[in-house]
Amino acid sequence: QRHFDQSIWRHSVKGHVVRYGCALALLVTVVWNLSACTPTLNWREVRVDALVAMLPCKPRRGTRNVQLAGHELPMDMAGCEAGGALFAVSHVRVSDVAAINPTVAAWRASAMANMHATAVQDKVELPSFHGAVPRTVVRAQGARPDANPVQAQLVWFTVGPDIYHAAVYANHLSADMTEPFFSDLRVR
Repeated sequence: QRHFDQSIWRHSVKGHVVRYGCALALLVTVVWNLSACTPTLNWREVRVDALVAMLPCKPRRGTRNVQLAGHELPMDMAGCEAGGALFAVSHVRVSDVAAINPTVAAWRASAMANMHATAVQDKVELPSFHGAVPRTVVRAQGARPDANPVQAQLVWFTVGPDIYHAAVYANHLSADMTEPFFSDLRVR
């Protein structure tokens, strides 16, 4: 049977007894307190073309060609995951402004199909910045590819030949996810 002095929680170093249990408890407490001070949603400014958005985490960026309304267009994207949600912003430029409405309609249909949307609500909002047209905010419920439920809030808006898209996807959307994200969208 081990005696307390032989425990792994005590160790003698040059005549001084080090109590690992106390040191470990202190270390765990410090790490726990530091992690509690780290916000889940750490908002930062991100630019995609002329769009300035606030994302709650360091974004991954990419460009890929997409088919929308019969046109192949390069799409610039930035997005990240934080607090159980996916935040994304993207941009395409059409060569003819007559293609804007069909392109937005095709993009929206693709987004709704990808999330197997079943409940969709649209709300038209006036833009808060010069040069943009009224935007339609879409709230939808659907399912992820693994059949788990998902909620989304999405918006598309245009400035000249540029089409911008912003979206948040989560199991359950909350105002602390959507309000800072959508209220701070602007074009520079």
